[in-house]
Amino acid sequence: MRPISEANLASSIYDEWDALLTPEEVDLVRKAQAFCDSELIPFAEHAHRTGSALPKELVQCWAALGLQGLQTPRELGGQGASYLAKIRVVQVLSRSAFAAAFSLNNSHSMVQMMATQASVQLRERYLGDLLSGKLVACIALTERGGGSDLAAMKTTAKKVSGGWILNGEKAWITNATISDLAVVGAQTGTGTKGIGRFLVPLRERGAERLGAHPLDAGTASGVGGLRFNDAFVPEDHLLEQPGEGFKRSMAAINGARVHVAAMATACLERALEVAVSYGQRRTVFGKPLLEHQGLRWQLADVANELEATNALVLRAARLICAGESAELPAAHAKKFATSSAVSGIERCMQSMGANALSREHGLHRQLAEVKMASYADGTTEILNERIGSHLVRRYP
Repeated sequence: MRPISEANLASSIYDEWDALLTPEEVDLVRKAQAFCDSELIPFAEHAHRTGSALPKELVQCWAALGLQGLQTPRELGGQGASYLAKIRVVQVLSRSAFAAAFSLNNSHSMVQMMATQASVQLRERYLGDLLSGKLVACIALTERGGGSDLAAMKTTAKKVSGGWILNGEKAWITNATISDLAVVGAQTGTGTKGIGRFLVPLRERGAERLGAHPLDAGTASGVGGLRFNDAFVPEDHLLEQPGEGFKRSMAAINGARVHVAAMATACLERALEVAVSYGQRRTVFGKPLLEHQGLRWQLADVANELEATNALVLRAARLICAGESAELPAAHAKKFATSSAVSGIERCMQSMGANALSREHGLHRQLAEVKMASYADGTTEILNERIGSHLVRRYP
C-alpha cells in the first residue's frame, strides 16, 4: 500500500479545507500523516487479517504526538484545535485505515468531552492520564434493542446514598475492548427527560466487559459491549443531570455525522487515486486502461460524486463551526457520502479487475470497513427521516 505523501495531502479536494486551518493546525495534520504512514497503515492490514482491535500502545504513540488532546483546550494541556482541524486529521487517517481512524477519533473526542464537561475534581483525577493515553475512555449509549432510539434506553440508574446504582447492557461501543472509563447513558425516570450520563470506571465491581463483537470487518475500532450489574457510581461521577444527557447526545450528533461523512469521503478519494494510478500504468489492447472510454467515464462518474460529496461535507462542517443549524446539511452530507463511498470504491475496484483484491492496494478492506459509516451515528434510514421531516419547509 502506498503511503500518504505530502503531494497526496495537498490533493485538490483538500485545498479549501486546509485554507481554513491555522499554521499550527496544518502542523497537526502533518503529524497525523506521519503517524498514519509509520504506525496506522501497517497495523490496519494486520488487524483486518487477524480480527484485532487497535491496541492501547498505538493510542499512547498517538498521544505522544499531542493528538489525543486535539480539541482539548490549551489551558488544560491540549492543542485547542478547531472542529475543522479534527476533520482534516481524521481524513488523513481514514484514507487508508478507516476502522482504526474511527477508534482514534472516538478516543480523542472522549478526552475533549472530559475536559469540557466534567467537574474540576474529575478533570484533576482523570484528564492527565487520558491525554497521555494511559487511560482510554469510551461512550456507551447504544443498546441492542434501541439503536438510534435513545428514548427507548433500558439501562437504569437508581439514586442511592452517595451516588447511583447502574443496571443494564450496552452494545456497539467503539473502543470497548481497550477502555478504562465509560460515559454511560442511563434512565433515571421515564422518557428523554430521565436520561443522564455517568462516568463509570470499568475496573469497579459490577462493571463487566463483554468482549469484542464478532465482526467480519472493522475490528480495529474495538467495537464491543459492556454490562452493568448493580455497579455503584459516586455522586461526583454524574456528568450530566437527568434530561441533560439526552440533550447533549442530540446536540453532538450533527457534528458526529459530518465527521463520519468526511471519513467516507476521504476513503473514496483514495480509492479513486489508486484506480487512476493503476489505469495509467496498466496497458491493455495497446494502450493504458485509462485511455479506454468506458473505463474513463466510469471513473469520471466517481470523480463527479466525490466532488459533490466533498462540497456537501464542507458546507455542513462550516455551519457547525459557525454555530448555525446543521441538522439538514449534516443528514444530506452523511447520507450522500456513505452511499457514494461504498458504490464508488466498488466501481474503482471493478476498473482494476482482479488486481483490486491485492493487499497492496487495500481496497477490499477499505470497502468492507467504510460500510460501517452507513450505520454509525444514524443509519441511512434515520437520515431519510431527518431529511423527510424538512421537505415541506425546504421545498414548499
